[in-house]
Amino acid sequence: MPKDKSHISIILVEPIYAGNVGAVARIMNNFCFTDLRIVGSVPEKNDFYLAMHSEHILEDARIFPDLASAIADLDRVIAFSRRLGKNKPIDLSPPEMAAYVHELPELKIGLVFGRETYGLTDDEADLCPLRCHFSANPAFPSINLAQAVALAIYEVQSFESRGTRTDQKPDAVDGRELDRIYSYIKDVLSEIGYFSRHETTNWDQFLRKMLAQLNPNQEMVYRLRQMFNRIHVLVTGKGKGYE
Repeated sequence: MPKDKSHISIILVEPIYAGNVGAVARIMNNFCFTDLRIVGSVPEKNDFYLAMHSEHILEDARIFPDLASAIADLDRVIAFSRRLGKNKPIDLSPPEMAAYVHELPELKIGLVFGRETYGLTDDEADLCPLRCHFSANPAFPSINLAQAVALAIYEVQSFESRGTRTDQKPDAVDGRELDRIYSYIKDVLSEIGYFSRHETTNWDQFLRKMLAQLNPNQEMVYRLRQMFNRIHVLVTGKGKGYE
């Protein structure tokens, strides 16, 4: 029997079709996922019959005004995207995504899915440090929302069912601590004049992605603080506190 997946949130950004939301609830129930979050509102069209025997997931779904508030309490966030490109790198294949989720059984993880029409905006995508992509027909890469969620959920479940071993990281710091070390590193680099006026690199995105991929424990965070504090001392002549 599938294990409880209450620590994994399925987040739908402004879904248009209630049928998709109903189908998502049903596949979540099939594999013991319980936390459904919706940005915007639940579509009004009354075709929730697709949620057969899974109405409780719809009733318990939490509604948020924007993606930032929907992921505020999560420790790691992965966005699913059909778009590829220089500025939209893919960090995880579906099997790698499943392995990543299983490495962090003690943390709260969000899987984010965009609108049926145009997916996530650039600003929304930037809120998600990691991106996963399903390989599909290049001439028709857009996968139905409910089917995309089903593929992601099944990938997580099949990883578990196969008994695939992975090095779990139960001591990885939570999202708040990851945000703190991110802000510290960025502030140090800013104060020592590292950033130029005409940056071609999105350093916000790079730092968040790097830390999410690293999954540091508390000792690693301490060493990063120590390293960047020393850099700050060497350049400015004074240390920088860690708020």
